[in-house]
Amino acid sequence: MQTSRSPSRGALLTLDRGIRVLEEIARADGLGTAKSIGVAVDIKPGTIYQILRTLQTSGYVHRLPGGRYQLGSRIAFLIDHYEAQSATPQVIVDQLQELHRLTDETVYASIASASAVTIVASYEGTRRLRVGKSTVGYSAYPHARASSKAFLAFSDPNTIDDYFDDHYLEALTENTITDWDTLIDRFEEIRQQGFALDREESEVGISCVATPIIGIDGQPIGAYAAALPAARFKENVHSIQAALTTASQTTSIALGYSGPYPPA
Repeated sequence: MQTSRSPSRGALLTLDRGIRVLEEIARADGLGTAKSIGVAVDIKPGTIYQILRTLQTSGYVHRLPGGRYQLGSRIAFLIDHYEAQSATPQVIVDQLQELHRLTDETVYASIASASAVTIVASYEGTRRLRVGKSTVGYSAYPHARASSKAFLAFSDPNTIDDYFDDHYLEALTENTITDWDTLIDRFEEIRQQGFALDREESEVGISCVATPIIGIDGQPIGAYAAALPAARFKENVHSIQAALTTASQTTSIALGYSGPYPPA
């Protein structure tokens, strides 16, 4: 899965830069300096110092001796409220662990909330050829990701409209769907077959397959997905899709869903 991002159309550039700086500080684990952070996120020195000072004043960043930066104590406030609002049901994690055992590929679970389908748990594959671990918290590009498409295909039209009100169908690769009518047609295909595919649509060399997780009211709440190198995708997609379908159906039943799977 792709972990880098660029601001969506209509995004506030200054805020987007601040978010990218925070993410880089988290990745650096207290080793990042103003210079290294600026280089990593491609922000000029003068601007990076302004952003760091603002974040430090707000308590989201703490400056260490030697000019290094780490996340500040104010981050804990966000974490506490995020965890309270979005605790992942244990059955979703349990089935994800079983998926990882069965497929030995990179697998992840996504949950939908606040007009985003966000990765909440993932396990990296251990095969010789593997993809990088999908980042927990990642939710960008719903038009290109298999997990987002699996969720949206089984959602009502109003939900789909909400998810794409402020999303531009950006071309990430030459395979990315950038036409709205084509995307709607793809959703219909997903409903018919019961799973969604990402054939190098979000990242060159990486393909994904995903199946929806259905809640007690018959509406999708998220999806399971597997990501693997495109070189072995065709050979393995059917067995992995079958494992994903079993996991999604088992989880959906455990969450109280009693209808046919996938939903009609």
